[in-house]
Amino acid sequence: MPNHDLTIKKTLQEDKKLAYSSNEERELRLKYPFANIFIQFPTTGDGVTFPAYLKSLQDSFTPHFTPVSVFGRMDDIPIYQSTKRSLSFSLTMPAFNEPHARQILKDINTIIKNLYPSYVNTNAKDTRILNAPPLIRIKFANLICDYTNPSRGLLGYVNGQIGITHGLDTSGMFLIEDEGDGVIYAKTYEIQFNMNVLHEETPGFAEDDHFMGNENFPYAVDSSSTNFFNEQVDGDANTAATGTKASRLAGSTGGSGGKEMAKISKAITK
Repeated sequence: MPNHDLTIKKTLQEDKKLAYSSNEERELRLKYPFANIFIQFPTTGDGVTFPAYLKSLQDSFTPHFTPVSVFGRMDDIPIYQSTKRSLSFSLTMPAFNEPHARQILKDINTIIKNLYPSYVNTNAKDTRILNAPPLIRIKFANLICDYTNPSRGLLGYVNGQIGITHGLDTSGMFLIEDEGDGVIYAKTYEIQFNMNVLHEETPGFAEDDHFMGNENFPYAVDSSSTNFFNEQVDGDANTAATGTKASRLAGSTGGSGGKEMAKISKAITK
C-alpha cells in the first residue's frame, strides 16, 4: 500500500505556487489538504488552487414567495416559488517572492478568462455559436461542498463582478526590470466575488419527513474521503458523479489545467 503522506506531498508540489511559499505554509498545505481552496471551471477543465487565506465567507439562503391578495382575507396567501442560495467570499493571496507573485497573477488570469463562455466554430467565416456558459465549482473543506456528495465542490456561476485588489499601496510591489518595459507584481492580491449556487439535487423533505439527499445540509459535519476533482477531471460531465442537467451544461474541451488538478486531488483522495 503506498504511503499516503508521501503521495500527497509529491503531487501537491505540482502546484507551482507551493514551491515559492514559506516553509510553514508548505508544511500546512501538504499535511492538511483541507487547508487549500480549490476552484475549477467545468466548461474548460481549468483549475487553480490557493491556500485558504479566507478573509470572509458568507452563505445566503433566500426563500421566494409570491403574495396573492383575495377578497375578504386580511393577509395575502403566500405562494412558494423557490429557495435561492448564494455564496460570497474574499480570499487573500500573499506572495513570498517574485516567482510566487508571477504564478499568482497567472492563476488570476485563469480565473478571469473563465468568466467568458466557450464557442464552437461554424462553416461560415468568423462565425461562432455559443456552446457553454462559464460555470464554476468551488471546494473548501466541509464548508463549501456539494451536500449530496461532500467529496466534490459546489457548482454555480459568478453573479455580478469579480473584484481583484492589487495590494500595491498596502503591501508594496515587486518591480522587475527587463529588456522591455519591465513588469510589476503586487506582494499581496485579494479576490472577492459572489456565486449563485446551482442545486444539483432537489433539497427538501420527503413524505416521511427526512431531508432528501443528505441530512448534513448545507455543510458536511464529517470529513470526506475524496476530493471533487477526482470525479470532475477536465470538466467532463461524469454522470456517475454529477448526473444532473446543470452539470451537463458544461462540456470538456480537454484543458490541461484540469489534468494537473486531478493529479493533485487523486493523491489527496487515495
